[in-house]
Amino acid sequence: MANQISTLKEVAYDVVKGQSRTGKFNKAEMNEYIKDKIREAVGGEWNYYNFKQNEYRVYAILAEMLPTAINASLSGRFEQFADFKDTALGDKNSFHVEDNQLFPVVTQARGTKDIHRTQLLNSSFSVTTSMKMIKVYAELDELMAGKIDFARMTERVATSFAHEVGLMISNAIYNSYSSVGTNFKATAAFDDDTLDDIIEHVKAATGSQAVQIFGSRKALKQVNNSFGFSDNMLDEANELGYVGTYNGTPLISLPQAYLARTQTFGVDRNHLIIVPANEKIVKVVFEGEPLVDSTPAMQRNDLQPEYLWGRMIGAAAITVQEGNYGFYKLS
Repeated sequence: MANQISTLKEVAYDVVKGQSRTGKFNKAEMNEYIKDKIREAVGGEWNYYNFKQNEYRVYAILAEMLPTAINASLSGRFEQFADFKDTALGDKNSFHVEDNQLFPVVTQARGTKDIHRTQLLNSSFSVTTSMKMIKVYAELDELMAGKIDFARMTERVATSFAHEVGLMISNAIYNSYSSVGTNFKATAAFDDDTLDDIIEHVKAATGSQAVQIFGSRKALKQVNNSFGFSDNMLDEANELGYVGTYNGTPLISLPQAYLARTQTFGVDRNHLIIVPANEKIVKVVFEGEPLVDSTPAMQRNDLQPEYLWGRMIGAAAITVQEGNYGFYKLS
């Protein structure tokens, strides 16, 4: 089977998604492939001493898998409004933002060319990254008996990092509220005219003919329609928890999540975000190679080996130009 499955990265992606893209292998078989690679890295036979002699070969495999596993966990959740970029360690990341404002056209008297100039205001910005870390531990006898499932551990770590990235994306958006221009935001109870005004301002500022409205299911549920709901719309509200279209504008529910190890919602439930269709308003950067390392059990009084995972990650919302998107904070 090992020769029939593609690269380790592809398998890591499929394991997190829970399905082989070729359709030939189930999740258990793909996990076994990863375990085979780890056994090969320690010399073909798992035991504690083979592992200790070759543990950084194992960590190199886990580090190779991690970025792909994170991408798989993020896939399908944020692509509609977030760009993702991988850079080498120390490279300066830069995102170009094109100015969409129209140039004024003037009526000029004959025989003169004294026309006011308009500056090209295209701009760029960079995203600051910081090291995000996860540390887990196990009992020494589990390691010695070969009961630590490094493949499953990598999957859980990748899912945890993806969860953190999702919160970073949400926070980047919500924390940019104060930077959004006055005409592009409001704080009030829901009102048709207020939302319509924000939509029209975003369209006018970006030159977009279509926008999308993102929010939690609770926020989208508050979006009503002054014309009333048809039977089909009521059926849709019963199925989704909200009507999926507002006066021709699609409404899209943001994935909700708890803050880790709590029952506190991580995604604000009272914001509507008005975004031009196909506009990526958040930029996410992964910088450098992942860090995978350990603290040996013998260095701890409790004889518990620790495993450290690190990734340089940053996220920022586009606020360098007014009007890229709009906010409606429901009160």
